[in-house]
Amino acid sequence: MSTQDVIDQVHVVDVAQGRIDQHRSVILQDGTIQEVCSADQNISGNRIEGAGRYLCPGLIDGHAHFFLDASSNPRGHFLDADETTRMNVARQNAQIAIAAGITTIRDCGAPASLMWQLQSEIDAGETVAPHILSCGSPLMRTQGHCHFLGGEVASVKQVRDVVAQQINSGARFVKLMASGGGLTPGTNPGEADLSLELMRAAADAAHDHGVHITAHCHATDSITRAIEAGLDMIEHASFVELDGRYHYNESIAKLVRDQGVVVSPTVFAALRTANRFRESKSSHNPQDVAAVERLEGRLTNTGHFYRLGMKILGGTDCGATDTPFDSLVDELIAYTQAGLSNIEALQTVTCDSAKYLRLGRVGEVKPGYGADLMLIASNPLQDLNALRKPSIVVKAGSIVHSHGSSA
Repeated sequence: MSTQDVIDQVHVVDVAQGRIDQHRSVILQDGTIQEVCSADQNISGNRIEGAGRYLCPGLIDGHAHFFLDASSNPRGHFLDADETTRMNVARQNAQIAIAAGITTIRDCGAPASLMWQLQSEIDAGETVAPHILSCGSPLMRTQGHCHFLGGEVASVKQVRDVVAQQINSGARFVKLMASGGGLTPGTNPGEADLSLELMRAAADAAHDHGVHITAHCHATDSITRAIEAGLDMIEHASFVELDGRYHYNESIAKLVRDQGVVVSPTVFAALRTANRFRESKSSHNPQDVAAVERLEGRLTNTGHFYRLGMKILGGTDCGATDTPFDSLVDELIAYTQAGLSNIEALQTVTCDSAKYLRLGRVGEVKPGYGADLMLIASNPLQDLNALRKPSIVVKAGSIVHSHGSSA
């Protein structure tokens, strides 16, 4: 039997109940939380001194792009880079995320072959990184949004073949580019440019393989198609009309809610990109005619989503313009600006996200749950900034980062 570790004298953040359980010892063994008990008990094992700090579940970033460099020009830098440079960007992003207490990341679009290489390195212990749920390459129309990542499809057969091939290679979900995007010249964020037929085929294929399916949806029409096609999730949900202008649509938002579709609004990256475009007086894509309006609208949308009781998955779109892999706390603070409480915001990247992403028993500090944890100095329910720069990060029961060093 393996030796157990004991994180002693901590205050446990119960994210599901929204409370702090004070003066606890947390026993870890074989990558799992075995017990949470009173700190007064005499327990044998390797000691990890909590010193009255707060033990929180490791964070889950629901929307990321490991192979983009979070610069002012992520697409251009990706296209200019060779595969060695691209892999180094992904490894560096992984290290930044771990140091920020992010123990699980859903990658929503990458060059598939390089993603499988990265995951092999992680599995072999060669690269320290969060757990990764990847779609591989997203699926898009020919020359569609992010076509430089691979995944172009033009027929139902191609959709089925690409979905099957990627899931067999290690993809954990399916991602569609259902509208144009700001990062890709030649596409229009207001245009639903992936047909309903192809989206339905992708949804059927994903569900046949037992995985969830999501779609990048800036265009209002693409949101409608996502609902009609039976998708499980929507990324961004920007509500851009065909003329390129932002206009929130309450009736469509209610359809999203009533169908139980999860939304990842990715607010912080949008606000950072909007600031970049204001300063430069230009956007990445000439067809993105109201880019700043579209991007800033995501904060407004999130307020509406919260008011309507929609399912919100926290995610940053890190890797995109000016959005590094330690931006998740900024995303949560943006949610509080939209009306969520601190605990409600934190739930979008812990217990709720674990449920929506079908991760099983993670996202809480409870017996039987995976030992993905972060030790922080103060109470995050009072101030979400407490989540920044954790003193210790544990992934699957092993310390993978401690303040000032990494494992």
